[in-house]
Amino acid sequence: MGVKGVVWARVSSSRYAEPRCWVGRPIGLLLGLAFGAVGCGESPPPSQSFAPAVPPSATTPASVFVGSSQESEVSSSSAIAIDPESVPTQDAAETPNLKAPDGTLMLACGPAPVGMACIAGGKFLRGSDEGPDNTKPQGSVWLQTFYMDVNEVTNEQYDRCEAEKSCTKSGPQYLDFDRPKQPINGISWFDAEGYCRAQGKHLPTEAQWEKAARGTDGRTYPWGEEPATCERAIIKGKEGRGCGLLKRGSKPKTGRVWEIGSRPANLYGLHDMAGNSFEWVADWFTRSYEACGEDCQGVDPKGPCDGAEDCPGYKHKGVRGGSWYWGPDRATTFFRRAHVPRNRPFHHFGFRCAADLTDPVLTLPLDERTETKE
Repeated sequence: MGVKGVVWARVSSSRYAEPRCWVGRPIGLLLGLAFGAVGCGESPPPSQSFAPAVPPSATTPASVFVGSSQESEVSSSSAIAIDPESVPTQDAAETPNLKAPDGTLMLACGPAPVGMACIAGGKFLRGSDEGPDNTKPQGSVWLQTFYMDVNEVTNEQYDRCEAEKSCTKSGPQYLDFDRPKQPINGISWFDAEGYCRAQGKHLPTEAQWEKAARGTDGRTYPWGEEPATCERAIIKGKEGRGCGLLKRGSKPKTGRVWEIGSRPANLYGLHDMAGNSFEWVADWFTRSYEACGEDCQGVDPKGPCDGAEDCPGYKHKGVRGGSWYWGPDRATTFFRRAHVPRNRPFHHFGFRCAADLTDPVLTLPLDERTETKE
């Protein structure tokens, strides 16, 4: 599935019909800003319906974002509802013409490619003063509007990219981790980034990942402050690793990842931002935000060396989100872990992709947004 294999989500619910600034093709929007031609305060053209510019609730049907429901190994009837109205925000969805301290205008959400959700631009609370030292200090960070995959990238999605010769061969090295709808595991940072680029996207920056996981209010878990349990995330719980789901073969109690989307979505409609599979992020790993300094501050920080391919003194990339193998302490929205990007020694890390307003997947003309084959 290359860049052209993209469907754009269209939402017709009256909940999102109120007038607002809208984003068409991002390049055109930027030109419009320069010449005062942006349609702020007007509804989108009648030929286009737009994805929500406010975070959807945890009970929003997945089909709004993905275009089709995903099979799962458990029922999501235990969904924990999160009311977006109860979440204090400062983002472009709630505040028109919102600007960062440096004057950067936060742009409104446009149509989300199928399988992605919009994370409205604005500030959020990053890090934790109560967490591990590498999460300190907590502070406000500004991000421009971006889009995030609703689910972790699966084995079947990566296999398709391999078949199209757009991705290098990679994948799980444990038995019972190769089911089509399971998140791909055991992949290097380079292969994860290569897959995202083949889709016209990128690995999320660490700041993008954290805002997508926790929203703007500094919550401890993607769902809020309630404890991490197997009803909310695939972790090592009282039921055992992988919430008690046994792995085939030897050492069955080590458990395994579940199929994507088996647990309730967070306030942006994203699944498995806690547990199931640790996820690579783009940044070089820094021992703390304080040590990172200016590279981790400002608008859209990309971490040490501003995300450059080579970064003297840095050898590790970050992974986020916890996994089936570890307990609740690693499933927080701020937990950070480091590993060598070649993934040697081998660990079962996965990933999901993000997209900025200028990434290829968001700059395709309408007539090239063709249906993705699933």
